Amino acid sequence: MKNEVKCAYCPAEFCEDEVAKTPDFCPRRSLPDELKQAKAIYRSDPVVKRIADVAGKVETEGYRIWPRVQELIEFSKRMGFSNLGIAFCIGLKEETLTLCKILESHGFTTRSVCCSIDGGCNPVGQATVLNSAGTELNIIMGLCIGHDVLFTRFSEAPVTTLVVKDRVTCHNSVGPLVNRYWRDSLFKKD
Repeated sequence: MKNEVKCAYCPAEFCEDEVAKTPDFCPRRSLPDELKQAKAIYRSDPVVKRIADVAGKVETEGYRIWPRVQELIEFSKRMGFSNLGIAFCIGLKEETLTLCKILESHGFTTRSVCCSIDGGCNPVGQATVLNSAGTELNIIMGLCIGHDVLFTRFSEAPVTTLVVKDRVTCHNSVGPLVNRYWRDSLFKKD
């Protein structure tokens, strides 16, 4: 049986220092070697280390101050990225154009590709187009669920998500998790 990983059910707010105090389902108990290997990647892979370091600094400096768009700008600048790709849903074309103009005002080159490239929803095609454009970071703007998975899988550049499509909540996909009326309606009824 695969390891049960249920960190959401852990009573600790942060990982405890002592593994002995952790619940049985804690990956620190069941996967200590794998977690050590994961930590080693931060030391051995300079790209991973740089991304993690820059992400940590952006999070610390912008915490509860910068909206996600500003974090994107700061992260991209500090990483030294200049050529940014945007894979967008046609339903967010106006927002994507605004994002392109904002990013370009900060000196970035943007390459944007619509979901309907070549006549239909085509996330693999979007990734292919941005790969050929040599983008250094790709940004998802509201791709449908599943299409975002395919785009991420085929993108050669690292991928971040700026907008998660949710047509019902005006792209606030966490809304149903915090609003009890929505939340209660989502639980499966027997």
